[in-house]
Amino acid sequence: MHRIAICDDDPKYVDYLESIIKMDSNFSENFLIMKYFSGEEFLQDLNLEFDLVFLDMQMGKIDGITVAINFRKLDQEAVLVFCTGVQLPKPEFFDVQPFRYLMKSYSKQKLYQEVKIIIEKMLENKREYYINVLSDGKMNKILINDIMYISNLKRGCCIHTFSKKNGQCCEIISNKKLKDTYEEINSMYFEYAHNSYIVNFRSIIAIKHDVITLEDLTTLNISRSRKITFHSKFAQYLGGKYKRNR
Repeated sequence: MHRIAICDDDPKYVDYLESIIKMDSNFSENFLIMKYFSGEEFLQDLNLEFDLVFLDMQMGKIDGITVAINFRKLDQEAVLVFCTGVQLPKPEFFDVQPFRYLMKSYSKQKLYQEVKIIIEKMLENKREYYINVLSDGKMNKILINDIMYISNLKRGCCIHTFSKKNGQCCEIISNKKLKDTYEEINSMYFEYAHNSYIVNFRSIIAIKHDVITLEDLTTLNISRSRKITFHSKFAQYLGGKYKRNR
């Protein structure tokens, strides 16, 4: 079951967006759309697990960013999409990791195109990707999204993980060298921030003064030698997440 929430204080727009979602070729009886007409109403259902949330940036008593902050405290994995009429995103909006911004002025065709991409992202998130890691003669299956970063060791590397489900951190020693591990997973949004470690772009919640903060609140420095490449590839990654065709 894919649970989708639409939270907007304009009932007409909620119904309109629902109709666009139902037009998508991926839509099926496994999709459950839940409609909310205020931030307060949506926050009452935070105990539910949503796969996709459409959230109006400007509502009554509680605005979209306040709702999103509270939502992200409990759910880091759902696809979050902001809907807006005129308001442009502020820096704090990116802290809650939105995937897309939908302008309410979009034509029906444009909105349909955007929603199609958003639903594909939701379905992709539901697919789980793993890597197999040999450690002390034992094969471990590690969820890619749980990996924060991977550091170099004299013999192999150390995979640092953080489970969003239970909040537990773990370190797994791999027999494979860091450079070989990088070649295996760099297409999955990993990059060197330093010669001694690679970082999972998905795990980054902030970068300030070349210091990275990860979801488990680990902080890592970006080295001078890796700075240009790292920032360039991270910008490309963000471009894919926040791209908004005009």
